[in-house]
Amino acid sequence: MSRPFALVAGSGGPLGQALLAEFADAGYTVAGLRKADCDLADPAAAEKHIAQLTDAHGPVDVLIFNAGHLLIAPFLELDAAAFDTCWRAGPAGAANCARAVLPKMIKRGRGSMIFTGATMSLRGSSGFSAMACGKFGLRGLAQSLAREFQPQGVHVAHVLLDGLLDGSPSTQRFGTRQAAPLEPRAVAGNYRWLVEQLPAAWTHELDLRTPSERF
Repeated sequence: MSRPFALVAGSGGPLGQALLAEFADAGYTVAGLRKADCDLADPAAAEKHIAQLTDAHGPVDVLIFNAGHLLIAPFLELDAAAFDTCWRAGPAGAANCARAVLPKMIKRGRGSMIFTGATMSLRGSSGFSAMACGKFGLRGLAQSLAREFQPQGVHVAHVLLDGLLDGSPSTQRFGTRQAAPLEPRAVAGNYRWLVEQLPAAWTHELDLRTPSERF
C-alpha cells in the first residue's frame, strides 16, 4: 500500500521545515515547494510543479499552504505593487494550489487542505495593512472552500498563529518585545492532528498561541 502524500507549499521557513519533518515521521511521503522552486501565484507554474510531484508520488492527500510575505510599512509608504505582492503570496497562490489538487481529492472523496493564517487574519494593525489584506483574503478563501468541498469529503482548515514563530524573521525583528515564540514542531503536530480528525467532528479554524501571549 502506498504512503499518503503531504505537500507543503511554503516549506522554506521554520514552520515549513517542521511540517515536512512531522508528516515524514508519521509515515507520509512529503514534498515542499519554496519560492525558489516555483512562483505559486503563477497559475501555470503552480499547476506544472504540482503535476510533476503527483506524477512522482501519487495524488496529494494533504495540501498545506504555508506561504506568505513579510511586509511591514506605514500605509503611505506602500504602493499598489506592495499590496499585490501580499495578495499573490496569499490568496492567489493558495487558490492556484487548491485548484491543482482538488479534482483528485473530490474524485477519491477524501483529502485535507490546511491554510496558515496569523493574528492579522482577524484584525489589522498599524503598519500591517498590506499583509492584513492578504491574510483576510486567505481566511475568506478557506471558509469558502470548506463550505463548498467538505460535503464532498475534503477537510479544509485554517490555522491562526497568534504569535511569532521561533526562528522566523518576525521573531528576529520583534522577539525582544514580544511573548515567548511558538515552537514550530509543536505547531506542526497540531496540523497533523487536524489531518487525522474523523469526518464526524472536523475542526475548521484553530488558533494557536503560547501561554504568555496576550489575546
